[in-house]
Amino acid sequence: MAGVASNLIASALSLSLLSPGLKTTQINNHHPVAVASLQADLDVLGFNAGPLDGQMSTRTYQAMAEFVTQFGQSPSQSLGQQVSQIVKSLPNLGTELSGTSILAMQSWLTRWHLYHGPLNGQSSFAFMQAIRQFERNAGIPVTSQLDGITLATLAHLAVITQAAHHHWTYVAEKGDQMRQLAWAAGLPLSQFESLNTLHGNLLWVGQVVNFSATTPSKTHPSSQSVRQHPATTAPNNRTTSPVPHNASSSVPSTPSQNVSTPAPSSAIFSNIQPIAAFVVYNPSRKVLRALLQAQKSFPHDLIDVAVTGLWAVNHPQYMKLLAQSGNEIITSGYTGISLNQLPAWGVRQEIAWAKRAIQTTTGIAPVFVSQPSTFDQSITSLIDGLNMIAMSPNVMISSSSWSTNLVTSMLLSHEDQIVGTTDYPQSVEQWDSFFKALQSHQFVFLTLGQIWANGA
Repeated sequence: MAGVASNLIASALSLSLLSPGLKTTQINNHHPVAVASLQADLDVLGFNAGPLDGQMSTRTYQAMAEFVTQFGQSPSQSLGQQVSQIVKSLPNLGTELSGTSILAMQSWLTRWHLYHGPLNGQSSFAFMQAIRQFERNAGIPVTSQLDGITLATLAHLAVITQAAHHHWTYVAEKGDQMRQLAWAAGLPLSQFESLNTLHGNLLWVGQVVNFSATTPSKTHPSSQSVRQHPATTAPNNRTTSPVPHNASSSVPSTPSQNVSTPAPSSAIFSNIQPIAAFVVYNPSRKVLRALLQAQKSFPHDLIDVAVTGLWAVNHPQYMKLLAQSGNEIITSGYTGISLNQLPAWGVRQEIAWAKRAIQTTTGIAPVFVSQPSTFDQSITSLIDGLNMIAMSPNVMISSSSWSTNLVTSMLLSHEDQIVGTTDYPQSVEQWDSFFKALQSHQFVFLTLGQIWANGA
């Protein structure tokens, strides 16, 4: 752990170098645009920095440490510049992207109303369709390739969306375009141009970008988060303006060019908000049979099912049915033994074997690892290092027998949280009763992917 601790310190210190012109007060306050930009780039690279909330959390520090451990630290660049440059130089990764990377992009594309599938970290036809539409909207080459240009633009415009939504102060960077920023902010181009007339219809490097007529500056965003990374342009009178994370003191004060990007919808995000995620840990074949039968009458009531890799190997037919049903499959390890009790090599082995077993039986690689007990921080770090995401339940139900009233009450009282259980309905009738009870409260299930994207 000493190595990890020293890397955490080195990463934290490098954050102060995100931009040479950043004032001390802005460094101490961790300016949200700079932090969100770093979070977005780390997420694209598969380091789990969390959603783009612009706040330096333990998860963000840990992602920085993992990056430094794997790539080292450039002596001539800040950490933000180094991460950003790696993202921009990526070749077409295709199916090589990790579940963490895809999950981040799914959350951004969902917010832009381009992706309408589940937030599960899995590539799909719907996901690639959304990527193509994004490329059209952003005015970049429509290649359908997950390369540096597409990934960097995704991350950058995701941060712009957050900046506009949370009223963060944002200054234009080299390469920013009116049409791109207007689209990401959810504004008609004409309205965006009318708000930014300092240099006519051009943005200059260092120019403060206005997203509304009265744009108050916030350094602490609300709890709702989305991951993204900026890449804009503005004028050279920075004085008290914060500097973008990848800006350099030698950036020329030149205007950016406009792009002929079609103006998108002005809507940013508006859909029904589910209440909680429900995870059943290691259910039996009987329980799964009853669940899948009941869901024929309640097709939208999909839950999270945690299975071991060993169970998947022994029950391949059930795994296929579970994958086809739309329920989110997560793993609790290969044998199910508590990961907190294992040495580092044992944790890596458990997760690697479980991932391979589930992918072999379903064709889908699991993204999330979860067990009934809360993971130690060291275990969470090991799981992140394997490009998977550790998620522990906020509350566990382990009564001696199933109680619809008890579980319904727990779900309704733990909004935006994870409720887990090792006790389950044993029959179709019990599952029916459970779903009906929740339906009467207009309850909607969250997936772990949605919990992650919301930053809960």
